[in-house]
Amino acid sequence: MPITSDPRPTIGGRAAGIIGLLVALGICGVSGSQAAVASGLLGTAGKLTVSECHGGGGGRGGMRHCYGTFRPAEAGNSDGLSSDPHARVNTREAEPGDTLQVRKGSGGYVVAGMGSAWALIAFAFLGLLIGSAALPVTASGIFPRRGTGQDLFAAVRRTRLAWIAKRLALMSVAGIAVSAYLAWLF
Repeated sequence: MPITSDPRPTIGGRAAGIIGLLVALGICGVSGSQAAVASGLLGTAGKLTVSECHGGGGGRGGMRHCYGTFRPAEAGNSDGLSSDPHARVNTREAEPGDTLQVRKGSGGYVVAGMGSAWALIAFAFLGLLIGSAALPVTASGIFPRRGTGQDLFAAVRRTRLAWIAKRLALMSVAGIAVSAYLAWLF
């Protein structure tokens, strides 16, 4: 395979990089806010009584979508909190009839606890990893093509951006590993 000698920046390369950065930002933002809800920093605590569950894909042991009635813990207050008969939460363990400790955030319901929070933090680190790959593509405008022999970091090699992207990737991989391990422990 011939190696191209001088890859050129393109609008498509920059667009792909920007899309990658937006995806990374979205993953980090949603996962981070959901982790804050699961850990108890945000949201409304309550219980969800499961009425039905459906497979969410992922094969054996995958996530399931469980539906039921959410009752906030502070239902007696005058804050306007009321039960939600159409609540949905994603979980692996629930069966119809189970009662789960959940928290309601702006994005829906999350199983409460540090295990869920650490799993969501691992996804936030995944967003950072995607961002570390999209950063050099955005800055250089060069999108590596299959069969050309181009390296993702070839256009920015020996620059401050390459140093930052590499450190961000290493930090993200370490964060994913530690967060996944802590999610497994809790």
